[in-house]
Amino acid sequence: MALTQKTVVVAIALFVAALHFVVGPGYRGPFPGFVNGYLIDLLLPFAMFLVLGFVELGFVKHRFTRALLVFGVGAATETLQYFGVPILGRTFDPLDYVVFALSVVAAAIFEAGVISRIPAHASK
Repeated sequence: MALTQKTVVVAIALFVAALHFVVGPGYRGPFPGFVNGYLIDLLLPFAMFLVLGFVELGFVKHRFTRALLVFGVGAATETLQYFGVPILGRTFDPLDYVVFALSVVAAAIFEAGVISRIPAHASK
């Protein structure tokens, strides 16, 4: 299988999904505070930003729009947690807003610097 942008992004998304099985709420390995509190909040928006880059809708092709959309979803879920609505988590943490922002910025930089250098399609 040829290495393409889509295969790299799918591999990243599958890795993040697999982490949910490894680092659930009962995780007691190294750095449990960071892993339980922030790791998924960092990696999930990162992967979501990259995956949305392959959606065939014009407005999500722009990095800034995707960044706002992904950050907005994370911020909305965190705000709902503040009001006691357990969507994608149960515990409100204001630092999560910063983590979401760092994640989408890192994803945009990664996409521009790494993903863009990988061929979009397999060569024949």
